[in-house]
Amino acid sequence: MKNKKTIKGIKFTFLIIVMLSLSVMSSTIPATINFLNSSYMGSSYMHDDKKLIEDNFYKSNWFDRNILSQLTRSLAETVVSVEGLDEESKSQVESYKLIAKEEITAFNNITFIAINNESGEYYTNTNYKTVEEYNNAVNGYCDIKLSSNNYKLSYIKILDNKEYKEYKHEKLNLELDGLSQLKDADIYISIPKDLLDEDQISWEYNDFNRNVLSFEILAILLIISSIIFIISIIIYKLIKFKLFDSNSSFFKLYDKIPLEFTLSITLVSIVFNIIYYMGTSLEYIVLKIGIMFISIIMVYLLIKKFKNKDRKIDLIKETLTVKTITKVKSLITKVIVSSKKVPLINRIMIITIVGVTINILGVFISVILSFNALLFALILSNMTFLGFSYYMIKKLSYLVEIMDGTEYIKKGELGYKIKIKDQDNFTTLAENINNIGEGLENSIDSQLKSERMKSELITNVSHDLKTPLTSIINYVELIKKEENIEPEYLRDYVNVLDTKSNRLKSLIEDLFEASKASSGNVELNMETIDLKQLLRQAIGEFEEKLIELNLDIRLNLTEEDTHIKADGRRLYRVLENVLSNISKYSLNNTRVYIDLIKENNKICLTMKNISSYELNFDPKEIMERFKRADDSRNTEGSGLGLAIARDLTSIQGGRFDIEIDGDLFKAILEFNLENKSI
Repeated sequence: MKNKKTIKGIKFTFLIIVMLSLSVMSSTIPATINFLNSSYMGSSYMHDDKKLIEDNFYKSNWFDRNILSQLTRSLAETVVSVEGLDEESKSQVESYKLIAKEEITAFNNITFIAINNESGEYYTNTNYKTVEEYNNAVNGYCDIKLSSNNYKLSYIKILDNKEYKEYKHEKLNLELDGLSQLKDADIYISIPKDLLDEDQISWEYNDFNRNVLSFEILAILLIISSIIFIISIIIYKLIKFKLFDSNSSFFKLYDKIPLEFTLSITLVSIVFNIIYYMGTSLEYIVLKIGIMFISIIMVYLLIKKFKNKDRKIDLIKETLTVKTITKVKSLITKVIVSSKKVPLINRIMIITIVGVTINILGVFISVILSFNALLFALILSNMTFLGFSYYMIKKLSYLVEIMDGTEYIKKGELGYKIKIKDQDNFTTLAENINNIGEGLENSIDSQLKSERMKSELITNVSHDLKTPLTSIINYVELIKKEENIEPEYLRDYVNVLDTKSNRLKSLIEDLFEASKASSGNVELNMETIDLKQLLRQAIGEFEEKLIELNLDIRLNLTEEDTHIKADGRRLYRVLENVLSNISKYSLNNTRVYIDLIKENNKICLTMKNISSYELNFDPKEIMERFKRADDSRNTEGSGLGLAIARDLTSIQGGRFDIEIDGDLFKAILEFNLENKSI
């Protein structure tokens, strides 16, 4: 088992590596291609040792297009001649010159001189007035000479003391467009190796180097991720272990996620990667890798989910959209069916439709008649809402009356009648509840009458059985007194008759007592009784029998007052029945715990004993008539003792309860403590 978990963990790790490396590859490939296809990043056309990605800024197309082209145009503009132009044209050219000079101020790191050889006009940021003076004094890391000789252009670059020349390339006229407008002119530019100030050149220089660094990082990432991808996918395929199945807890959790959510995330991530497909900045690449990783995970899970479904149509049925449509359809069907049975639903729907229609019409009318549309619509909607609210409150108020009526009936007031109003479903509901109350009242009366009849029948039968039984017992006693009974074994028969007849007498008396107690047909003589004293007396009566069974009585009697209101004779019978039950069913050589305590103005008597029989029944069952713990009925009990005790306790205002914990049998009696007035 541990080995399987290890293999599963290894395969899962390689799956993540495959996904992550694939994310890096798919994000870096387009950016790398974009770098390679970018003419800006390559070497300038005037260099023979061309590179797809140039590492020297001054040899790159980036420098020619972003720096040199702009400088040429601006410097050429500063020395345009105004000779032979009218005043308006002169003014326009002069304004262009001022703009060009303003643009040149963005280049602080260079020294330059521009000379119109035809007109003799020049512009420089040095103190030199001729090209000879400038060339003799200025020598930088990158020196450039741009010339126009009868509109023929030339481009000479001296980079780190190495000269590069270009005279015929077709790109000259495009990039040196400003100079091509002058017939005979020269422009000299010198750039130092160390750029001292932040200007246009330093910004472009830094951007170029950042892009070169980005390309190098992307190329390394692409190579490493490709190698890792190939190795990890081979290892992943070689590990023959099923990573996920349809019964796994992960997929059970994943199935709870709506398909639309997964598809939305996948679609958004794909769209993002398409929009920023050619992005080359490292920030975008990192973001794209993260989003691509999420996309790959989502696609993987979708494929797994599709494969795990035996019925592919279930994928559609389980979507949130289909479930919503199904629920809405079911709701509409229920509303239609319910509206046929409950006209109130129809009324609410009609009122709602009418209210919405009135509000829409109100807005249209107010717009057509140029009313204050918003104010009119608010007033109309509020009036409609108030009317609907009044109707609903009226109906719900009647529903509250019906609910209150059911509470009264639930509490036992079966004669309570709910007032009948209107003629709708609520009226029918009120009438049905009233009829239920009447039905319950009749049913309870019938049941009570039946119980009384049963009790009276038992009482009468018990009473009728007493007379012949008494005669039998008396005659048996007379026979027992005879000295000459022949043959001798007849005396054994007489003894059996004596035992069984007395047993039958006891049963009839218990049955008679149980019948009277359950029906409440018992005359009570309620008086103040000291329960502690009565308990001691009852225990004393059973002491001899309990000692014979080796039952150890452990008394715990409160020192507080234990006076209660009860019938002494009936309460003694209750104690007698419980103690009799203990003596019949307790396990020999065990302890019997009897506790009498005061709790919250009540007196609680608890008797606990260990049963000699398995107590595998509900505690309430043992208090039913004729129910005995000894299912074999080998003991002398009648099965009525606890039932009589419960009923006698109840009619005296007390509570009798039974609890069972394993083989521990617990009888609990509870009475209110008598309140003595001072």
